[in-house]
Amino acid sequence: MFQLQSGTIDEAITAETVQLPVDHWDPDAGTFPNRFWVSETHYKPGGPVMIFDAGEGAADGTVSYLTSPRSFFKQMLAQFGAIGIVWEHRYYGESTPVKVNLTTPSAAFEFLDTEQALADIPAFAWNFTRKKFPSVDLTPKSTPWVFVGGSYPGMRASFVRDMYPETIYASYASSAPVQASIDMSFYFEPIWAGLHAKGYGNCSADIHAAILEIDNIMADNKTGLEFKEKMFGKGAGVNSNGAIADALTTLFGEWQSYGVDDRLSKFCNYISTDPESKAVSGATGWAPSKGAGWVVGRWIAYPEWLTIVNNDMKTTCSPAGGECDFSKRTADPDAIAWTWQYCTQWGFFQTANLGDHQLVSKYNSLEHAQDWCHTQFPDGAASGFLPSWPKVEETNQRYDGWDARPSNVYWTGGQFDPWRTLSPLSDMDFSNKVQAVQTVPACEKSDGSLFGYLVPDAEHCFDFRLTFEAGKSARQLFNDALTEWLKCFKSGAGKPVVNSRLRRVESGPGH
Repeated sequence: MFQLQSGTIDEAITAETVQLPVDHWDPDAGTFPNRFWVSETHYKPGGPVMIFDAGEGAADGTVSYLTSPRSFFKQMLAQFGAIGIVWEHRYYGESTPVKVNLTTPSAAFEFLDTEQALADIPAFAWNFTRKKFPSVDLTPKSTPWVFVGGSYPGMRASFVRDMYPETIYASYASSAPVQASIDMSFYFEPIWAGLHAKGYGNCSADIHAAILEIDNIMADNKTGLEFKEKMFGKGAGVNSNGAIADALTTLFGEWQSYGVDDRLSKFCNYISTDPESKAVSGATGWAPSKGAGWVVGRWIAYPEWLTIVNNDMKTTCSPAGGECDFSKRTADPDAIAWTWQYCTQWGFFQTANLGDHQLVSKYNSLEHAQDWCHTQFPDGAASGFLPSWPKVEETNQRYDGWDARPSNVYWTGGQFDPWRTLSPLSDMDFSNKVQAVQTVPACEKSDGSLFGYLVPDAEHCFDFRLTFEAGKSARQLFNDALTEWLKCFKSGAGKPVVNSRLRRVESGPGH
């Protein structure tokens, strides 16, 4: 989900709804209202319809992309004379066929999957009209539709162009981890690289040393209990080592959004400075000279530590005691829905990157992540709708993973974005290591090359930020491409379909 900082709003926009099938392959399953928001301010006859996907969260906070002068998307609408739409994903916000909370049975999530959510787009687009333009056919039959998204919506931007090319004519896929993977321990590799590139290598070395020391301490039940209560406060000893590992990982919770500029810079400046001499550690940190235990002590003493933990874990841990159970199920409806999606189809388990670059506890394991899925959905296994492990092989077979190359799609990624590791722009050893090209491909032609742009010194979806100067070149390349591609659009070339290739026939109890 994306939100802009406050700015002057030049257009009042209210939510609208469209009735969509709960199951696109079974009309008897009923319908539900799906929210969307529309801006007509910049529309000029012949212009496209551009849809900005809000992704895995309520879309209310994303509506400003249609109205705020701080929005790259609004600028794009003005440049192309387009109608703009913000789209809310099924099962998020108020666009859900069932009420999502801790009592929602797992069977109720049967129709929350990537396939059904993709099919929502053509169901909506081929029936789209506006009272202000009664004589204009704004459906994909006569008007080119362009899909824009970052992160999971960036994945959808690629998939919807591939599966529904008669509906979506072109797509902008930013920071899109299209390769499903259960193990995502490598999420922390760009963080390690980014800390070193930005002058915090000493901090990463001390975090590494501290984590190894913490793991050794927690290996013994008695010393582990004492440590947990010392680091997190009275009552924290009830937590398993895996739950404590989750809490420790909150240190990196804002990296993809802010890089080192916010949470981590404050922590690193603190832990790298000797409180007595005011000296700053060298490249290898303080651990080699003062010992890993000294670094752990500084971490525990960091004044903002429990604030970080409580904010991310929704707890009230304190030295005097409080609610400090890190294994509690999340009650946030959007978090519940996204947990269902990654536990069933995508994986993305951000576990410990064991080895020389390890930044999180070894107790943050694949088994612990799997346990979390079944903790969050206690009736999941019995219902038959929650698989033992996410079905990533099936997902990659359906969407081609990082081999995806649909035509008229533009890819971007950030140099230090952890999600780049599973995008076509990945440079991981186990990836294809494809070099992106900046030559605009011919309309509706895919030769297997990767048309995209790697944004230097950037994290997640930074090309969507007008305040990030390096993102300007990335946006301009898409604008140049779309200008060329729109010249090739032909009215009446497509027709509405529901892609039978996406039907998950194996879904349901017993599968």
